[in-house]
Amino acid sequence: MTRPLVRVVFALLVLVTIAAFFVTQQLKSEFPLVLRFATKPSQFSPNGDEFRDSSVVGFDLSEPAEVTFSITDSEGGEVRRIVDERRLAGDTKHRFLWDGRDDEGRVVPDGTYRMRVVRRDENRVINSVKTITVDTEPPRVTLVGADPSVIRTRRVAQRPRVRIRYRGPVNAAPEFRVFRTDDRRPRVVRRFRGDDTRSGVWRGEVAAGPDATRPADDGIYAFTVTVRDRAGNAAVAPTDIPTPTVARSGTGVSVESLTLRGPLEAVTAGSVAGLEVGPVDRRFDFVVSRLGAPSEVIRRARRVGGRFGLHVPPRTRTGVYLVRVRAGDDRAVWPLAVAGSPRGRRAAGRPRALVVLPMMTWQGLNQVDDDADGFADTLPGGGPIRLERHFAGGRAPPRLGAEAAPLLRYADAARLAYDLTTDVALAGGHGRRLGSAPGLVFAGSAVWLPEPLLRRMRHYVVGGGRVASFGADAFRRDVTLEGGSLRAPSGRGRKDAFGERTELLRSASSPLSVVQDDLALFARLPGSIGEFSVLELSRGLPHDADRVAAADSRAGEPAFVAYELGEGLVIRTGTPQWARGLTAASRGTDLRQVTNRVWRLLSGRGG
Repeated sequence: MTRPLVRVVFALLVLVTIAAFFVTQQLKSEFPLVLRFATKPSQFSPNGDEFRDSSVVGFDLSEPAEVTFSITDSEGGEVRRIVDERRLAGDTKHRFLWDGRDDEGRVVPDGTYRMRVVRRDENRVINSVKTITVDTEPPRVTLVGADPSVIRTRRVAQRPRVRIRYRGPVNAAPEFRVFRTDDRRPRVVRRFRGDDTRSGVWRGEVAAGPDATRPADDGIYAFTVTVRDRAGNAAVAPTDIPTPTVARSGTGVSVESLTLRGPLEAVTAGSVAGLEVGPVDRRFDFVVSRLGAPSEVIRRARRVGGRFGLHVPPRTRTGVYLVRVRAGDDRAVWPLAVAGSPRGRRAAGRPRALVVLPMMTWQGLNQVDDDADGFADTLPGGGPIRLERHFAGGRAPPRLGAEAAPLLRYADAARLAYDLTTDVALAGGHGRRLGSAPGLVFAGSAVWLPEPLLRRMRHYVVGGGRVASFGADAFRRDVTLEGGSLRAPSGRGRKDAFGERTELLRSASSPLSVVQDDLALFARLPGSIGEFSVLELSRGLPHDADRVAAADSRAGEPAFVAYELGEGLVIRTGTPQWARGLTAASRGTDLRQVTNRVWRLLSGRGG
């Protein structure tokens, strides 16, 4: 073929192609095959939670046609063919369900997808401008606050309103859950819906049945919020079941009817003790009476407001007094330690043991939420805790009633002389000092003490002091006392502050059998004493100690032990149940006689 002819053929082909293109374009513009594409919702999350797991996709045809309908990715590649070369009616809506999977049945990656219609007989390919978003990533949601953080729910003129706020997607009705956290494990007590302001209001109510509510009891409450993003992904903040490790300060609420906070150290008779009633200023009555002797009242009055001063009469004798306040039907109590003067001239000149109240342990176990995160701040929980706080529920610390109160009531009844302080005062060097007392009586389990105080106690014993522990698991954990707070509690040490190794065990109730009595503590008593189910067994004395008394458990291992360390003496009753046993009808006589003899040794007489 000659060169001119080739040129003519090529020119004709170009003209035919251009003409076909313009004809096709004219046909397309005059007769659009796809009138519109549709998708609902345009964002979805094929994650299997049965909420927006699929999207309805499709198109409207202008005329009957044999078409292929596909889902394509952002690069135009086909990921799912929904209709394959099928004739569909015209002037009709064609809708299909896409479950977010490809042709192999796999969930497609998160991203943006489009729809495509192909009519092969006319070589038409129509891609949608409209997009579909596949998103399986949960949104970020954070609880940011609950205000106010302390409420009353009983006998108030208007129900409280706690507004809980979150940061995250706006929902028309986010779901909030209320958890009670200070009653064993966290449990749901209420569900309610919020609004589109990223918040919800809790009115201090808990569920009382399928369709009933009641005011929440005094306690500590945490919240969660569940919201969804536009794709339907759900997120719960801070987590499905809240824990102290994820809770934020200021996102919890304490329900408190009446609280009372008082001194942490012994108050001298004749001085003024500062106390505070909460959680709001109210009219209240108060009465102050001796522990174990309600008829021995030293003050009674009425006040209005939160803070008040209590003048302790000058002739008040040493002991623990209960300050009881009442406002309507609400009550609260505080154990007030009073350092008075013993009655009578003979008593005034007599050496006395120094009784130590384990206030740090009481507060360390106290179920109070200091930072309003919806969880109690305790030393077993890792702290830190504030020392100056009320006791939960307005009640006295449980270990006061179980350990200290029975011992002090017995000491009063048996006329066992003593001075009084707290471990907070000893640690701060206030009131009676270690070296000024012939012996220390720890009225209950001193579980946590600052390391400097533990070290001073050992030096005190080595130098001739005497220490008796009427509790268990004591002197084995240290804690940092700083700025009115207890921080960084340690784990249980292998040895206690004096160097003894012990193990706390529970078993069937049984007596202790006397196996050694160089101090005549068990003289003229039967061969066994008491009935105990919780015992702290001695696994090894300090290497430089000499045992001088012991009573074995049923397993033949010593629980009650006394040993000399340097020039001093350590006595450990080996059970937190000793004080309660002093009032037992059976075996109580034996424990009372041993207690009298221990007290005599701790008062600098005998031994």
